[in-house]
Amino acid sequence: MTHEFHLNHLYMIRKKLLGYLENTAMEKLLIIPKGCNNNMLWQIGHCVVSQQRLMYSLSGLPMNVSDEYFQLFKIGSSPKDWSSTPDLQMVKESLLKTVDQLKIDLEKGSFKEYKSYTTSAGITLNNVGDAFVYSNYHEGVHIGNLEIFSRIL
Repeated sequence: MTHEFHLNHLYMIRKKLLGYLENTAMEKLLIIPKGCNNNMLWQIGHCVVSQQRLMYSLSGLPMNVSDEYFQLFKIGSSPKDWSSTPDLQMVKESLLKTVDQLKIDLEKGSFKEYKSYTTSAGITLNNVGDAFVYSNYHEGVHIGNLEIFSRIL
C-alpha cells in the first residue's frame, strides 16, 4: 500500500490548520465557545498529538512531540487546565514538521508493529495504515469544528 495519497491529504489538512493559526487573532484562538470544552488552538494542537499517538505510540515508536506538548493537547485535556498559553510558534512548527518526519519514517519502513486500538468512534485500528486513514478523518472533523468556531466567535 502506498501512503502518497494519505500524505498529500495530510499536508493539505495541516496547511489549512496553519492558515487558521496565521489568520486568526490570538484572542480569538483562545476563546472557548459556550457549551464547548476547548478552543481553536487546542483543536489544532490536538490534531498533531492524536496523529502522533495513533501512528507512532501505538507502533511502539517515540512521538515527535514533547511530553509537555502531548499533555497540553491530549484527549481529555482542556485549555481550562493550562497554566500558561502554549507557544503559538511551537504549534505552528509542529504542523508540517511532524508530517515531514512521518514521510521519512514511512519511506524507511519504521512502522513494523502496531497495537490494535478501538477509537472513541468505535473503529478498530489494526495497523498503521488504518491509523493513517482514521487520523486524517479525525483531523477533518476538527477542521469542521474550527469552521464553526470561526463563524460564531
